[in-house]
Amino acid sequence: MNCVDIGKVIKNKRLSNNMRMDDLARKAGITRQTLSSIENGLDNYSFSSLLKVLNVLEISLMIDDNNVKPSRQRASRINKKLDKTINRFIVMCVEQYAESIKQPSYTVYPKMKQKGVIDYLKSDYEDMHGMSTEYINDFIHGLLEK
Repeated sequence: MNCVDIGKVIKNKRLSNNMRMDDLARKAGITRQTLSSIENGLDNYSFSSLLKVLNVLEISLMIDDNNVKPSRQRASRINKKLDKTINRFIVMCVEQYAESIKQPSYTVYPKMKQKGVIDYLKSDYEDMHGMSTEYINDFIHGLLEK
């Protein structure tokens, strides 16, 4: 199954549930634009966004790894570059949040780590890195208050 086929399945399930795109996007916690990309078979969204949509629509995902051939060297180079980018993003989030609450980042980081905020920022980097500083700060504050 490719991106176009997955998009068709999701769109058909959404329509059979009489859901508007805005409603599904809100329930999945993604933007309408991201949902549109998924339904139109584009590949400019994160896997976590796709999983969120599948979860809301109660669609199972089956992965057949019988035909997967590892490509370690290339994957490790890509992962190292992505890891650096994500780490810079996380540092920026910690520093900006710390500044917004007028605390040093070295005291904020352990709290964020303990509450799982760092892991969340890492896993949702694709969706989060385009958000405004104000949105990210509010989001972090909400997670820390739980």
